[in-house]
Amino acid sequence: MPPPPRRPPAGIQWPLVPNSKKEGDRSTTYANKAALKAASGAIRPEEAAAIDAERNWRKNYGKYLLRHVSACLEVKDGAVTAAEAGLQWVHDNFEFIKDGKTMPLSTAMATIKSTFKTATVTGSVPRPETPPPLRIPYKGKVLEGGELERQVVRWVEYGTIEPSAGDAILTVMRTDEWRDLSDKYFVLLGASSAMGPLRLLLELGANVIAVDLDRPHIWTSLLALARASSGTMTFPTKGDTAGLTDEQIAGVAGCNLLTETPEILDWLRSTHAGKPLVVGAYAYLDGELHVRVSLAMDAIIKGLTEDKAAHPAVTPAYLCTPTDIHVSTADARAAAAKNYSPLSSPFAALLRLTPLFWFGPLRPNFGGRLTVKGPEETYYLVDGLVNRQGPNYALAKRMQHWRAVVARARGGCAVSSNIAPSTATASVTHNRLFAMAYGGMHWFRPMEVFQQETSNAVMGALLLRDVSDRRAKGASPAVPLSTPLQIFSFGAFHGGVWRLGFKMDTIGEASILMYLLVKLLKLLVVVAVVGAGTAGLIAASKHTAAEL
Repeated sequence: MPPPPRRPPAGIQWPLVPNSKKEGDRSTTYANKAALKAASGAIRPEEAAAIDAERNWRKNYGKYLLRHVSACLEVKDGAVTAAEAGLQWVHDNFEFIKDGKTMPLSTAMATIKSTFKTATVTGSVPRPETPPPLRIPYKGKVLEGGELERQVVRWVEYGTIEPSAGDAILTVMRTDEWRDLSDKYFVLLGASSAMGPLRLLLELGANVIAVDLDRPHIWTSLLALARASSGTMTFPTKGDTAGLTDEQIAGVAGCNLLTETPEILDWLRSTHAGKPLVVGAYAYLDGELHVRVSLAMDAIIKGLTEDKAAHPAVTPAYLCTPTDIHVSTADARAAAAKNYSPLSSPFAALLRLTPLFWFGPLRPNFGGRLTVKGPEETYYLVDGLVNRQGPNYALAKRMQHWRAVVARARGGCAVSSNIAPSTATASVTHNRLFAMAYGGMHWFRPMEVFQQETSNAVMGALLLRDVSDRRAKGASPAVPLSTPLQIFSFGAFHGGVWRLGFKMDTIGEASILMYLLVKLLKLLVVVAVVGAGTAGLIAASKHTAAEL
């Protein structure tokens, strides 16, 4: 049978390549280069020419991103200027298609209005007199109180998280009023996301405004979570819900971030109007779709942060990836150098004897290019980029950095943008190579790959600190920073990447080999035990036969 006809394009689309001989050419490489060229060229014009001249963007994008971050630190006000230029380019050049009409995304966001209706469900669990304690699932246990405090201290001492992240988690644990969210409103773009804070927020009585795909199975799950909580959940629907069962409500609930972006923004403007909002960007898609859905979330956050009449205070919230380029600290740099030393562990010493060290990819996680002299101080960068993740992933995360910088510096917004650890979610481990690498990374001190429930809990705790503490360094615009890029420096729960002795992009092969080696050794032990048991049974049977 012939394949079904392709649906006509709708919603956010990559820009058309100017002067291309190929009709309808929407090259992701062109847009990736052009967006970074606009951002870097705004503060270093010569860098725009270098990006233009690059012929192998897929392989070499990382060095231009490192130069971009360095320039943002070296040029006065460079981070804000570059962020504004990069964001303006993507909003003016990515296109939006609605009912066959094509327009710039910025035009669509300003002109298309919502037709959504609104529904709210209230949880059946009474709000407790005292907020529940902070609980963090970890390795088969649920930690709270003294147990949690001891584990946080161990993470800090080992180097898996930064001290600022440990302090933030423990402060949330000890501050009861921060865990009462009954007066706070959280917009979750991608409410069902594996890494999102939905469960924690509902447990703590928050008012959640859920945005997710119009798929009945998604909303059946979301409605059940909300009903079994002490919070509330408001969401868009495509029909009236009065008198409907939850099963029927699930059939009309939801929306599409990619194709209904302007309608979602317009709907959010009037939802809980006048209330301060925390707007979390949690939706994730693979490949080029990740850029488009990240841009959709950015367009919504941009509209909300710039519209003070609808919501006077808006706090953008993100989960930063550790596999990016960040401003770290002198202490983290010193720890990385120590962990590179063969004296740091028997495993580090053993690596010096392998081809991976002498002829392979292993490279130190520090060096001259990662020390940048700014107008006010010297900054230390950590380059956690993993080239296999590709330029689309890098652009999607960079847009979040740009928006956080602009919202805080220009809009006076608090911003929650903490680094989350490498996490064994289904979206990552479906790639077998990534799954095997994750299984062997713990051999590299102080790396730890976390399970989803742990990452959810710790990142939720860091979010609570950011939205509750008016003096939260990095998050609060009232606390000065020497560079806007320090937004991402405080509260980093990076899983060890900052203090790793070897560059993150170079340990993948060794991690996979260690994973396979350990698996092989375990198999050999099982075979040996089974073989010994079988030999014993044979000997015993022979002895019995002889006696008979």
